Amino acid sequence: MFRKSALFALLAAALVSAAAFVFTKNLVPAAGAFPLCMYGVNRPQDVPLIKKAGFTCLQTYRTNPAELAALAKAARKNGLKVLFRPEGVIGSAYEKEARNWPVLAWYLVDEPDVNRWTRERVERVREKNRQAFPNHPTALVIGQGKTATPFYDLTDILMVDWYPVPHLELRSFGDNVRWAKEGQAAYGAGARPLWGVAQAFDWKEFPQNRSDDDRIGRFPAQEEIRFMSYDGIVNGADGLFYFIFTTKAEDGTPRPLPEVRPAWWARVSAVSREIAALRPVLEKGKIIPAPVPTAFPLTAQTRVYKNKRYTILINRADQPVAVPQAFLSRTYKMRYGPEKTALIAPHGVWVMTSKNK
Repeated sequence: MFRKSALFALLAAALVSAAAFVFTKNLVPAAGAFPLCMYGVNRPQDVPLIKKAGFTCLQTYRTNPAELAALAKAARKNGLKVLFRPEGVIGSAYEKEARNWPVLAWYLVDEPDVNRWTRERVERVREKNRQAFPNHPTALVIGQGKTATPFYDLTDILMVDWYPVPHLELRSFGDNVRWAKEGQAAYGAGARPLWGVAQAFDWKEFPQNRSDDDRIGRFPAQEEIRFMSYDGIVNGADGLFYFIFTTKAEDGTPRPLPEVRPAWWARVSAVSREIAALRPVLEKGKIIPAPVPTAFPLTAQTRVYKNKRYTILINRADQPVAVPQAFLSRTYKMRYGPEKTALIAPHGVWVMTSKNK
């Protein structure tokens, strides 16, 4: 009897271990995936426009399960994924249905570092979510790359948002992405995805803990949005989000950017379409040492994809910088960016291709 019990115990342990292995595999997006997503998409009728702009997923802060079901349906129809908050769905009549929604991840917490959450509180929310949706990944966003309380290992995907325009160094976005990536590695989560959330809003529309007369802000220029995107990529971002699809109309209500500020939307969508065109390289390209050495404020990243090298060259300074002579040769052809010159513009980005020798 003892031997049979021991055998059954071993079999049970093996089954639990196997189940845990499958569970873990299901808790991350497809290997190498590079999501390109937009925050604050609240209406199903806006989903085709998001798709047209090259985005692969959308986020909303809405928690009404009926509204989320409608958004999920529209997203599936357009081949997009969703990032939803789970609190309105868990325990509702939509919980079972939600297990089949095109969920990229469940959005557990928004900036627990800023809102002074403890690790234990995050863990409780994560466990509740996993009991309801065992086959869906979880994500949370931190408000800076370095946090006093470490949240780096508490979800399947970590996100970091940092919005520097116009009051901070533009390169601080990439710095915070890098610091978050280092935090993941320090806490044993270095292999998990890290998604950067770039600024696509005017700070004047949000509280700044100062009087209205002193409030500062503006919508980022297209070149700034483009720089933040690529600066995030070379500093370790495995996906990009843009905050936010809505802006304040004249009556103060939030409305979609394309309706209220089409020129601002044009800035965002121009960048998103460019990154979308490069997604196959970002997802399947192998990072190799940059063939031409660079030094701050220049940085370069090279990926090999289909026997071709793609090199991203970035000027992280707010002044022009001389370009290494090798990049000016015919060997490197400009894929995305301006015509080559001896100087790369402040916060300039060149995406070049060359043969893989």
